Amino acid sequence: MSTTWTLTAQDAITDALQIVGVIGAGQTAAADDYTVCMNALQNIIKELPIHDLSWPKITAAPVALAWSAGTPAQVAMPADYFGVPVVSYTVDNANIDLLVIPKVDYDAIQQPDYVAARPQKIYIAANGAGYLWPVPATNPGLSITYQAIGIDAALGAMPDVAQTWLGLLGLWIANDVSIKFGVNLGDRQDIERRFLARRGLALAYATESAPISFGVCG
Repeated sequence: MSTTWTLTAQDAITDALQIVGVIGAGQTAAADDYTVCMNALQNIIKELPIHDLSWPKITAAPVALAWSAGTPAQVAMPADYFGVPVVSYTVDNANIDLLVIPKVDYDAIQQPDYVAARPQKIYIAANGAGYLWPVPATNPGLSITYQAIGIDAALGAMPDVAQTWLGLLGLWIANDVSIKFGVNLGDRQDIERRFLARRGLALAYATESAPISFGVCG
């Protein structure tokens, strides 16, 4: 019994173009039409987490965070970082998690420049900079697990989504591009209705599997 069926980005785009009536079965669309749909697909992949349709694509192993004595209070997040951070360091073979705090809590710290052997808290800004407190005196050896951003789609490859969501992509693309292709209101509403129903099924099984971290406020 096979479980390896996949759908490429080109297959999903072809499905979308057939749904919106640009091409029929066996026909090939113009390059510009593929470009419009590919742009929509790229946006969908990047926006999956805000639809609660993240894998959740949590990194399988901790990733080291580079620390510099020149900027000891800051570390940069990995290039594909999206969210769900668990930042930790190891002492005597035990992992110690930092408390991830929001900006309001970081701004409320009375001595933001206080130096200690290792940090206890981290605020991660929207630009990917992580602000440590206390400021570590030496390299604390931090690592992070996190939810990664989806990989850009390529026409001949399977999009970076769970296999069970592949059948949804054609409808999702079609829903996003239907106005651009001049689909009439009634058909747009039908496409949207079918898309929302399929997305609802996907959401029902999009279980959260991110690691859970506890910290103590100091």
